[in-house]
Amino acid sequence: MNDTVGGQGRRGRWRTGAANRQRIIEAAAARFGADGFQRATIRAIAVDAGVDPAMIHYFFGGKQGLYEAVLNRYSPQRDPVGELLSEGVEHFGERLVRRFLEVTEGGDAADGVGALTRLAVTDREPAAKLREFIENEFADSLAKHLDLPDAHLRAGLIGAQLAGLAVARHLLGLEPLASMSSETLVTLMAPIVQRLISEPLE
Repeated sequence: MNDTVGGQGRRGRWRTGAANRQRIIEAAAARFGADGFQRATIRAIAVDAGVDPAMIHYFFGGKQGLYEAVLNRYSPQRDPVGELLSEGVEHFGERLVRRFLEVTEGGDAADGVGALTRLAVTDREPAAKLREFIENEFADSLAKHLDLPDAHLRAGLIGAQLAGLAVARHLLGLEPLASMSSETLVTLMAPIVQRLISEPLE
């Protein structure tokens, strides 16, 4: 089928192109993460995604619209900490670090959070998204569930540990953290988080 005949056939097909739209967003996340917003081009993203540049303009209106679509991928959606604490405080550090790694490094999330982390260094908007992701997905949620007077401080310190881990692995490529297995990271990081949960801060 020729999807360019008369123009309208192509546009009708694009309206149902959810897979193409998702592929464009994923390619843009990687390209923005590697090159930054200013240097990344619609043409380069189109090549990466295997689509015509016109399709990007059709779906997103231009580079700014595409950039916003990439950032919106990382909006917090729920409260993931309650279920982890439902099993009690004991071994919570292990469960939390494992869950954080599952969210940031499972499936497409590794590329997504990696790109977001790289963008956050040079652009305020993705930096705010990364902060929102860390705070709302983990730190704020944790503070709400902890029955402690210094819950927000503890949660903030834990959020800083998690954010530092993401930056070390996805932005700096800091070894041996960058190539360390998730299970090894859980073993090493869990006691740190556990102390911040269950031991006095002073």
